[in-house]
Amino acid sequence: MDLFLFTLLNGLQLSMLVYMLAVGLTLIFGLMNVLNLAHGAFYTLGAYAGYVVAKATGSFWLALLLAPLLPFTLGVLFQRLVLQPLSEKGRSAHLDLALLTFGLLFATAGTVEVVFGSDYYSLAIPPLLNGGVSLLGFTYPVYRLFVIGAGLACAVFVWALLERTLIGATVRAGVDDREMVSAMGVNIRWVFALVFGLGCGLAGLGGVIAAPILSIYSQMGVSILVLTFVVVVLGGLGNVRGSFYAAIVAGMLDTFVQTYWPDVQMFALYALLVVIMTFKPAGLFKKEMRQA
Repeated sequence: MDLFLFTLLNGLQLSMLVYMLAVGLTLIFGLMNVLNLAHGAFYTLGAYAGYVVAKATGSFWLALLLAPLLPFTLGVLFQRLVLQPLSEKGRSAHLDLALLTFGLLFATAGTVEVVFGSDYYSLAIPPLLNGGVSLLGFTYPVYRLFVIGAGLACAVFVWALLERTLIGATVRAGVDDREMVSAMGVNIRWVFALVFGLGCGLAGLGGVIAAPILSIYSQMGVSILVLTFVVVVLGGLGNVRGSFYAAIVAGMLDTFVQTYWPDVQMFALYALLVVIMTFKPAGLFKKEMRQA
């Protein structure tokens, strides 16, 4: 029973970590129809920025606060200065953007390797989150509970932003009728750029939070991107709520298979993806249609 509960918590921790990446990617695709294969690059930049800030200040909390600002800012500029002009010139097909952003992913990996080298780095767990807590007869790391809490807080934040604020209503209206929103005096270009930046910032936040558990290295964004896309597809393309449920499904499956059936871990998640795409090609969770 202890092993089962321990695995359950580890699965939830992985689910919340993957969700922080997947929700940003889903947000970008669902609202702007941009297949951003460079999402892993912003995850990498967040982790390295967190490492630099933590090394300079000795504070994990400052790194958590400041590091996501780098991928957020770069995401805003990338969308506003590169992706939007391409879209306005008619070069907004999925293949065009996929090739562009895929190239950016590997360009980022190569750049950070030139700057930081090929060594592996990590962030020290802050004293407040160090150690373990007794749960039902076994000890579980406090920091992993923090990861779970951070993922849940991220889910609540994204839901409240999109569903309960004027910003969310403006974004949804801009998706439905961009020309009408622009005619009302809203600079929809900058609104979309900020939403894109928010998605990138969430990926960067995930990179900082993952750093004390997973190593920081140049290819980290490439390795996590595959799992993230599986979650996005399972949840339904563009379905922000669905990405949360799909992250739980994927995280639990991967963790339980690794614990109880390690021989099939390499293909279990992809086997699930094949089955889901065969019988429910739109994903496990149908995207809700609603008015702004």
